[in-house]
Amino acid sequence: MQYRILAFAALAALTSAMACSEDDTNSVTAPTSTATVRFVNATGSTDISVATNGTIASGNSALGFGGSSTCMTVNTTGPGLAFTNSSTGASINGFTPNFVANGNYMVIAYSETNGNTRFATLDDSFTPAAGQVGLRIFNAAPGAGSVVLNSNGTAIKGGTVTDFGTAGNFFSTPAGSFAFSFNRGTGTSNVADLGTMSLAAGQTITAIVGPAATGSPMMRGFFATGC
Repeated sequence: MQYRILAFAALAALTSAMACSEDDTNSVTAPTSTATVRFVNATGSTDISVATNGTIASGNSALGFGGSSTCMTVNTTGPGLAFTNSSTGASINGFTPNFVANGNYMVIAYSETNGNTRFATLDDSFTPAAGQVGLRIFNAAPGAGSVVLNSNGTAIKGGTVTDFGTAGNFFSTPAGSFAFSFNRGTGTSNVADLGTMSLAAGQTITAIVGPAATGSPMMRGFFATGC
């Protein structure tokens, strides 16, 4: 009789352990889906701070024209990115996240002709040819029309034009130091001079033309490096 009682107790304990094991298995939390994002400010005169989940990390506050954030790891299902005017604290709306797991992105803020801020989310996942640089163009200059990027006075990629608010595709180009400028095509004057820029092999770079500084007739341009 005592043997039967002990056997029953052992069986009950085993059943309980199996149930707990099943509960533990069913309660495993799925891994978080993340993407890498860098924010770039190409607006005319607004300094922008970018927060992730309510926190502005070091290096992500008061980014002026041409400023870039750190490389941020965000949740694709709810990235928690928020943008504010650094001077007034006012929220800057209009950003709609569209990230996929393990993606690499550049988010560019730029101004429309009426002064409103818009956002462009660009895929940064490009691998340049060995020993070269991945380069593309983004036109953030309202009123500039279609622009062409030049290297040492020669149009890059056959003089391909880029319209306002759009980006060209990445392409591989030699590494080294070159004098870059933007114009509107063969025989036209420069609308922006970027000066001499050094390109390191393996980088992915977005060449951006933006609005002129207050009181200046020339538009401004800069290079933004991907993560």
